[in-house]
Amino acid sequence: MPRYYIDVRSRFGIDEDCDGIDLPDQAAARAEALKVGHRLLERCAEMPSEARSEIIIEVIDERLKYVLRVSLPEIQQGLSTA
Repeated sequence: MPRYYIDVRSRFGIDEDCDGIDLPDQAAARAEALKVGHRLLERCAEMPSEARSEIIIEVIDERLKYVLRVSLPEIQQGLSTA
């Protein structure tokens, strides 16, 4: 099973996922990244919107290739249209 790393970038730097997680495919990696984003939205509710808008979740595969990049505003927008 492939290993994926889910990193979080913000104006404060990068929070690298050094351990990674074994997932069956890129769709599962995307779902996991969205879970991370939802948790961040809950924790960052008090943060100014301009700071939240700079937070990016990146999924990198075991070959160190970027698979997905999604911002918190994209995740939040997806929640409001669901």
